[in-house]
Amino acid sequence: MLRLSVLLACAGGITSPAARAWCRRRRDRRRAAQAVAARSACIGDFCAAVSRRLSGGDTMLQALRTAADGPMSGPLEQIVAEHERGVTLSRAAQRWAVREQTSEAALLSTAVTLASDRVGAQPQLFDHVAATVRARADMAAEARVHAAQARASVWVVAALPWAVALALLAEGGAAAQVLTSTPLGWLCAAGALALEFAGVSWMRAAVARALR
Repeated sequence: MLRLSVLLACAGGITSPAARAWCRRRRDRRRAAQAVAARSACIGDFCAAVSRRLSGGDTMLQALRTAADGPMSGPLEQIVAEHERGVTLSRAAQRWAVREQTSEAALLSTAVTLASDRVGAQPQLFDHVAATVRARADMAAEARVHAAQARASVWVVAALPWAVALALLAEGGAAAQVLTSTPLGWLCAAGALALEFAGVSWMRAAVARALR
C-alpha cells in the first residue's frame, strides 16, 4: 500500500500543472537557444551577402533587406520595422544585438553602426565581420570536438568505480556482504553515489565553461 501511494504521488507530481508548465518553459528556452544559435551560425554568410550587395551599388538598407534569408529574415524584419517607425538603423541593430547576446550579433551591429553613422556603407566592413565570424565558427567546431572527448572521459571515469563494485558483488565475498547487508555498507554506497554525482556535475560544468 505504501509503495502504491508513493508511486501515485510521483505520478501526480510529474503530471501536475506546475510540472507541465516547467517542461514548457524548458522547451521554449531550448527552442529559443537553438534559434539564436542558428542565427549566429549564418551571420558570416549574411555579412558576405551584404558586402556583395553593397559592392553592387545597393544602399545599406537595401543590402540588408536583400541579403536577409533563412534565420536572419525575422530579425531583419524587426530591424526594418523599427527603422520605419523612426529609429535609426544603427540603433535598431544595437537593440537586436542586445536581445541576442552573442558576439556574432555584436559584430554585425558594430558593422551596421559604422556603415550607417560613421565611415559609410563600405563592403570591407562586412567582409571583415564575415571572416571573423567564420574563423570563430571553425574554432568553436574544434572546441566541440575536444569537449566531446572530454565528456567521454568523464563518463569513463564515472563508470569505473561502479564497474569495480559490480565485480565485487558478482564475486560475492566479504566486501559484497558488507556493502549489501550492513548499515556501514549502505552508508558507503550512499556516499559514493553523492560523490559521483558531485564529481560528474563539476566536470561537466568545467567542460561547459571551456566552451563559452
